[in-house]
Amino acid sequence: MSRNQAQLSILAGRLAAIGARIAIVAGIAQATIGSRIPEWSGNKHQPVALGLLTVALGASVLVAARTLRAATAPSDETLTAITLWLALVALVCSTTVGRLWAIPGALILAAAGVTLAACGWHRFRSVVATHWLRGLLGVLGGFELLMAVSAAPAVSMAAGVVAGGAMIAVLVAATVPFAALTWWTVVTPLLTVVAVAIGLAASTANVRRTRALVDQPAAIR
Repeated sequence: MSRNQAQLSILAGRLAAIGARIAIVAGIAQATIGSRIPEWSGNKHQPVALGLLTVALGASVLVAARTLRAATAPSDETLTAITLWLALVALVCSTTVGRLWAIPGALILAAAGVTLAACGWHRFRSVVATHWLRGLLGVLGGFELLMAVSAAPAVSMAAGVVAGGAMIAVLVAATVPFAALTWWTVVTPLLTVVAVAIGLAASTANVRRTRALVDQPAAIR
């Protein structure tokens, strides 16, 4: 990473850190007094759950900000992942806390843009082309989390949060509980089927890449 890229990475980290702190404050406000300020908080039906989700996502942005400002320069894969994650958080939280998201959302989205500049468009596109299946699966997990916090029954909400988090962390292992509890809908079972298909495809692609790397030295010899 060049000096200019390192400076961009540090700038992105600072923007993300400021935005994350304001996001956490906005999430706490939504969870505690969101129902009292509907014109600012978006008049949500589940202010506590949405507020806590915003706090959690704000905390994840803080982790990303620390990575961007680390002494060791982040790799292209890390910069790409952070760019996409910051953009996803900015998008998701625009629906969780209403007008309270205006300032942190703008800062986090700006941080995503600066991180993309630090990575470089060509390297960013190369990483996305290589790992797009895993990235898509992470997006599906994010959508499942968003559906979960808007679910009225507490059991469905808890199962959805667990399923969405597990989808992001370990591919598709835990999408079934939420789909089973909401079998009467179309979206969640369909999401589970799509996630399983993508997870299998991602695993197959990863095995093929690993085999290619193992066979390459032998082919050279």
